[in-house]
Amino acid sequence: MFSKPFPTPWQKRTGFGAVALVLSIAATAQARTAGNTAISSPSSSAQSPSVQSSSAQSSGDQPTTTVTVTAARPKVLNKVDRKVYRADGDLSSATGDATDVLNNIPSVEVDPDGNVSLRGDSDVTVLIDGKPVAQMQGGAKASALQGLSASDIEQIEVVTSPSAEFKPDGSAGIINIVTRKNRKRGVSGTVQANQGDGGRYNAGLSAGYIGRRFAVHGGLSVRNDIRKRTVDSETTSSLATGNGATTSHQAQTESNNRKSANAGVDLTPNDKQTFSLSGDYASRDEQRTLLEHSVSTGAAPSVFDRPSSGGGPRTDDDLGFKFDQKTDRQGEDFTVGLKTSQSVEKNRFDYTTLYASPATATSYEQDFTRQAYGISELSADYVRPFTSGSVLKLGYDGEYDQDRFDDTTAKSSASPASLVQDHAFDNTFRYRQTIDAIYASYDEKLGKLELLTGLRLEQVKVFTLQKVSGDTGTQAYATLYPTLNAVYTLSDENSLTAGFSRRVRRRDPEDLNPYINASDPNNLRQGNPALKPELTNTFQVGYRHAANAGPSYEVTGYYRTSHDGDTELLTVISSDVVLIREANLPSSRSGGVEFISSGKILPKLSYSASGNLFYSEINALALGAGTRSTIGFSGKASLDFQASANDRWQVSAQYSGKRLTAQGYVLPVGTTNIGYRHQVDAKLAIVATLSDIFNSQRQKRLFITPTYTETYERHQFGRLAYIGLAYTFGVAKKARDSDFTYDQ
Repeated sequence: MFSKPFPTPWQKRTGFGAVALVLSIAATAQARTAGNTAISSPSSSAQSPSVQSSSAQSSGDQPTTTVTVTAARPKVLNKVDRKVYRADGDLSSATGDATDVLNNIPSVEVDPDGNVSLRGDSDVTVLIDGKPVAQMQGGAKASALQGLSASDIEQIEVVTSPSAEFKPDGSAGIINIVTRKNRKRGVSGTVQANQGDGGRYNAGLSAGYIGRRFAVHGGLSVRNDIRKRTVDSETTSSLATGNGATTSHQAQTESNNRKSANAGVDLTPNDKQTFSLSGDYASRDEQRTLLEHSVSTGAAPSVFDRPSSGGGPRTDDDLGFKFDQKTDRQGEDFTVGLKTSQSVEKNRFDYTTLYASPATATSYEQDFTRQAYGISELSADYVRPFTSGSVLKLGYDGEYDQDRFDDTTAKSSASPASLVQDHAFDNTFRYRQTIDAIYASYDEKLGKLELLTGLRLEQVKVFTLQKVSGDTGTQAYATLYPTLNAVYTLSDENSLTAGFSRRVRRRDPEDLNPYINASDPNNLRQGNPALKPELTNTFQVGYRHAANAGPSYEVTGYYRTSHDGDTELLTVISSDVVLIREANLPSSRSGGVEFISSGKILPKLSYSASGNLFYSEINALALGAGTRSTIGFSGKASLDFQASANDRWQVSAQYSGKRLTAQGYVLPVGTTNIGYRHQVDAKLAIVATLSDIFNSQRQKRLFITPTYTETYERHQFGRLAYIGLAYTFGVAKKARDSDFTYDQ
């Protein structure tokens, strides 16, 4: 059935090409520039440059004046369609992972398991250097972020109202992680090493050379991480067959050892052409040990222990090529890019079930899983500036995804040596998706008003096959995604912002798989091949005060409406077994008010704070759960104390408020971190951090139905201590301004 694969995105499509031509012509009046003009940010405006002048004698005995202008790099830069945050503003960027950096970014939240949400919505698209990569697909996204060293990150771009240039994936928006690159003439680089408690450590080397026509860069890193958590659940059921209750306790330890390498080369044969080739490779080995104790009462009472252990390797590789052609017209540019990435993960887990009651023989089980994600992307972008200052941008983006899932299970009631494959648990699932997209955008300034309008058209085909059962699924649809972003400048310090975008949430392959996953015999999970993609319309308006002196702040109101969202629907199978299945929500809506503020309390003490007061409503009448709503608050704050020219202290805290689900809710959780940095000299620094000081990463979730109640609590032991060194070497002369560049 898969003998004839989908055509790749760059193959010609009759009919679609005609639509592309018509749209491209029509879009000349409404295209865009992806924020080429920066709007001053609170942080950048609050830091005034200093000017020093001195006189010198020239060879002709005429006095000359040398003027030196210095200014601190801004921590955040506001553009018409995004916010860009420096990663090195947070001390955890020296010792932690990507989730530590993200958790200190306004609007972004990360739960104890590494799952990311934006303004309370967990459907976030995570890009690396502006492109999708296989390691950020599916359920492995959280572990991939936890394995990415924070020291490899240069900046984070948060896009809550993306323009047409961006993919519309992610109802909440986009988080783009821009990796660190060498931007200095000649040879330069950085070496850093950190040692943590409990056997944790990480180290990295990045270096490069930049010449006039040739540049090369590369890096190596290693990271060993160990995480411990406990999971406690209590369930009660009231069924026709009788009442029952189950309590379960799990103690789990995970280790993750990751090694990575990257390299790239840029060749500029002349002033108008650049050829770029880059590659990344990472391998990591994850191991897990778990001990579960379960007690059930009711129609079938039981008491058992279930120890398990296992894990396996995962490899991630990316290869990209880009060609850039400039013209004689200033700013006109044509770019073609080709990128392919693949992730392969293999695991083996061994389970032993020891029954204390009833008197049942010990059972043995061995699970093998293999997951492979592949993404190929071809893009072409054209930028055309006009003498009026407006910018037109046209482009094509083609993506081809191919994923494979293969699971087998062997069981025995005699001994581990007599395991026999149980084909009732076989899972062989295939997923393919093709996306062809064209877009046009137009950025125009009309006095104090800047408008960025755009339109994107996508044609999507999805095919799924569960080879064991023979179940197939097909989806094909074309959708228009309009976007609009605006900034109106009231004065040098004050501006108004507004935005609209239409977004889509495409289903993860595993969400479409009808296979029933019984790795946890009390909590079965099943995908739904009939799940539809979710469409979301997002509106936002804001006011920004970027002070030259004194506090700066920004207030934004937003509103989202969604159709065909998804939720986890719980069905009671017996007094101690439930089936959790993906289902579409008819509709949902949410809104809120978000604030961001920063400034100085004292000359050496600065602060930053952000918060999100939100309202969420779910219409689950079709699922038998009615209409439910909640009001909540999430926030974060940090204090930065510059004790001396070489010593800096930082304290930060995060709080995530109550979240609503179709059949329950998730309770609040919060953490507190502290860090210290000492600059030994211009090239050497010492950093120490302590994360989750109070070990407070406890996530509690409740399922509530008329016949079933479950309380689920996961406690991650997140108190981690690190101390490390960072050393920079090479020339200090910059090749170009390194602040907030965006590589697409």
